[in-house]
Amino acid sequence: MTDFPSSQASTKSCRDLISLDQISASELEEIARRAIVFSGFWQDRKMPKSLTGRRIGLIADLPGWRNPTALMLGAVEMGANCVPVTASLEGKETLEDLAGYLDNWFDCMAIRTPSLARLTQFTDQFSGAVLNLRTNDNHPFETLGDLAFILHLRGSWEDLHVAVVAPSGNILQSWIEATRTLAIKVTQVAPAALFAREDAKTGRFNSTEQLDPLFSADVIVTDCWPQQFGEDTGMLLHQVQITADVLERCRPDVIFIPCPPVTRGHEASTDAMLHPRCLAQPAKAFLLHVQNGAANSSASLWKH
Repeated sequence: MTDFPSSQASTKSCRDLISLDQISASELEEIARRAIVFSGFWQDRKMPKSLTGRRIGLIADLPGWRNPTALMLGAVEMGANCVPVTASLEGKETLEDLAGYLDNWFDCMAIRTPSLARLTQFTDQFSGAVLNLRTNDNHPFETLGDLAFILHLRGSWEDLHVAVVAPSGNILQSWIEATRTLAIKVTQVAPAALFAREDAKTGRFNSTEQLDPLFSADVIVTDCWPQQFGEDTGMLLHQVQITADVLERCRPDVIFIPCPPVTRGHEASTDAMLHPRCLAQPAKAFLLHVQNGAANSSASLWKH
């Protein structure tokens, strides 16, 4: 099971977004509400050029196309110059040296990299803004995008209950981070062997093997199954698979957001993906909007 490093407060201002428990509830809501506004501009093809003249670098040490594509497209649409950088936080170059060289050219770095601890060290050395597009330890924009979409639909996060049907991993970890900042309740539904660590739990987070929390939850989120698991674990995972029958037993207004990429037949069945309460496609549109929201939130603090 992944040993998540504890989040450390940055010595810089809150222009960085490394984890959801490092910034205040009001700042998270500000970013989310800005994302909602941007979603309207996006639909009208009238994005404001509020990032004109800004220089953003993108490092992708991890596979995956959604976050980097959304970051680059969104930044360009708002006037920034965003370019891929082939440097790596996992290479031989010290993080201090790497941050120094990148400081010469960039106002902001958006980074996907395996280690949250190394990303945090880089952030402390880089004088511009750093946006965490994913680590193996957490995935803040994936969760914040979902939260922005939920805010768009519900108008508030008050009394929000999210059921996360997932093993311990970066998606679940970011939802746990959210409970440390926002007054929301998160319940992990998974086989006991895949529960989050005990020291990760908060007063607003708990884990269970039972399906009961699904039927009262406002939101159901899924994540992919572990890459390797035994036959017994596989049988238990199938017992918590989201199907159309499960969704029919939930609240009529439940929001089902399976985290892509989805393996149909694992965490969600094909009929669940086709169910009217599966809102994955419109929800994931907010990934671009919330990354734009965060970039704009921090732009006034950038060094140039």
